[in-house]
Amino acid sequence: MKKKKCRMTLLSSLTLSMLFTNLAAAVSANGIYREYNVAGWSQPAITVLMQGLAHQGAPRTPQTIPAVSGNTPSGQQPDGTVPDAPSGQQPDSAAPDVPSGGQPDSSVPDVPAVSVPYSFQKVTQEYFDDALIIGDSRAIGIQLYSGWDNITYYAENGMTIYSMFDCKAAEEDGRMLTVREALQERSFGKIYLEIGINEMGTGTVDSFMEAYEDAVEQLRELQPDAIIYVCGIMYVKQSRSESDPIFNNPNIQERNDRIARLADGEHIFYLDINEAVADETGNLNPDYTWDEVHLLGQYNILWLEYFCSHGIVKDG
Repeated sequence: MKKKKCRMTLLSSLTLSMLFTNLAAAVSANGIYREYNVAGWSQPAITVLMQGLAHQGAPRTPQTIPAVSGNTPSGQQPDGTVPDAPSGQQPDSAAPDVPSGGQPDSSVPDVPAVSVPYSFQKVTQEYFDDALIIGDSRAIGIQLYSGWDNITYYAENGMTIYSMFDCKAAEEDGRMLTVREALQERSFGKIYLEIGINEMGTGTVDSFMEAYEDAVEQLRELQPDAIIYVCGIMYVKQSRSESDPIFNNPNIQERNDRIARLADGEHIFYLDINEAVADETGNLNPDYTWDEVHLLGQYNILWLEYFCSHGIVKDG
């Protein structure tokens, strides 16, 4: 008798709960949760209530992937669409007003085209037929041991960025000219500036870079049609770097970081030979050098192989 009475009580409670829930659902379907009532009276009111409760505290908006800063225009969704503007307001990407007569306003300036920097590509030995390498003893190593005779060299042991233009390192028609004189007589399509190791103990990084920037400006004036490659200073062997307070790789890298800033992606390009000659420790590969500073003869070809994989080709 007690069990039957308990079941009757439970049944009555469930019935009252269902009536209350349906009443609440019916009210909510056209009240606070009416945005979830998408099918009118044909949609069960209880589903409206359940959806509303599930989203309570969060706006009912579709999920979108956050835009990456700098990649998505202002006001634009990642899928390329522009959200609807509030009533009476134009979206950011709205077209300019069209005056009476149907013609667009011609006073709106054209957006200038953005120039795209050139990118490196592989080239062959013929690319260097009009190339010049200016540099110190390391450049002489390339001249003597690379085996490529279609490149012009203005190189001298001990050449520095401070004395470069006044060095009589250019042989033209049996005459020895200064680098400046030779550049005034002959034109080149590419100029590789391989210099910097001899200056390590002279002045400061700032004074070095002041002279380096001036040299590049003069090269641009003397050879306005040439592509200028500013080459990072090659590292030294680890034992030399760790024992020498001047000729060490941290000092070299500091200057290379500054040299790299001169590249503009159009006329001036930075090349880092250390990508080809450094070992896993980040120092000059000990197998490649005979004196901790210069490359063994057979490895000087690495310079030109690296240059071949970093060529700039301009149409026309």
